[in-house]
Amino acid sequence: MKRRSLANFIKAGSLRAGFYIACCTLLTNAYADQRLRIGADPRLELLTVVQLLSRYPYLTPYRTDYARDAIAHFTNYPPHQAIALFRNFSADGNWSDAYPTAMLYLSDPPALEERETIPTYIYEAFRGPENFARFLQALRDFARRTDFNRFFARQNKLYLQLEYKLRKDLAEANPSVEIEDYFGTPQLSYHLVLSPLLHHGGFGPHLGRTGGPFDVYTLLGPTGAERGIPRFGPREQLLQIVWHEFSHAFVNPLSEGYYREIERRSALFDPLAEQMNRLGYTRWLDCANEHIIRAIVARLAHHHLGPEAGNRALREESSRGFRYIHALARRLEEYEARRRDYPTLDAFFPRLLDIFAELKEP
Repeated sequence: MKRRSLANFIKAGSLRAGFYIACCTLLTNAYADQRLRIGADPRLELLTVVQLLSRYPYLTPYRTDYARDAIAHFTNYPPHQAIALFRNFSADGNWSDAYPTAMLYLSDPPALEERETIPTYIYEAFRGPENFARFLQALRDFARRTDFNRFFARQNKLYLQLEYKLRKDLAEANPSVEIEDYFGTPQLSYHLVLSPLLHHGGFGPHLGRTGGPFDVYTLLGPTGAERGIPRFGPREQLLQIVWHEFSHAFVNPLSEGYYREIERRSALFDPLAEQMNRLGYTRWLDCANEHIIRAIVARLAHHHLGPEAGNRALREESSRGFRYIHALARRLEEYEARRRDYPTLDAFFPRLLDIFAELKEP
């Protein structure tokens, strides 16, 4: 009797999943941005499950059925070394984008084979390559012992629901096109990864050889929850998060090339330090990047969501402590008006950085 009930349940779930697949296919065909790949990623979900069980504080604050299901599934198994190791790595209380970014260099679980060379900064977050290798081995064992892939498959209906809603919200948007048009340079691919346990907002990693082009990612966490279901949006907020995270693949490499010029203005960080530290930006370089990216997002909002949306973005970011954003946005207006002279932001970047020299230091 139980087997038959389970079979009927699986059959019903498969029918519902098939409905969502069909809907997503229809939306994909009508979807403006055909280059943008959307969906959940088992590598990231495996990591966030381990983070959840280790009580990592930088996950979603929203109560969801997904988190409840994860706890119910994985606490049926004995405490695992992977949880203890991650708790140890993150014991200093700092958040790091190195943890989720590391997963993108691996194959799907449970194999988790290294597909590309792991960057040094990821090893540093795990306190060295030996510790990273230990964690990776423990993560493989965790995935096998807890039957992680079964859990991931059982959540497929939710992943499809979230993808369907996201595609619907972005049906008339072209995030990858809008970003490339603004920066004037192409990337290899664009990925929007939905992660129900990730913190509010997201991360913007990029993979590829130095100098690009890159495979560009937005790792997106919920911005809320309704009746236990993670919510990503509303549309204006969603677009600005995606623009922001994709912009890191363009701005961060440029800033690295102008590291000395930016560091000469590091005194500008002093009056912002307290607010920036609370946001997780403890270096002037990161603070400068965030200023530039948030100014760009405000300009994109101005063009694609309307002038009031752009002005609202500037006001909100300024209130968060990004006090140089208005000057940067005005300089970006010059870039937009002179695209014949500056076909790419790369060409305009020295002119944009002049803003930091023109500002009065404390």
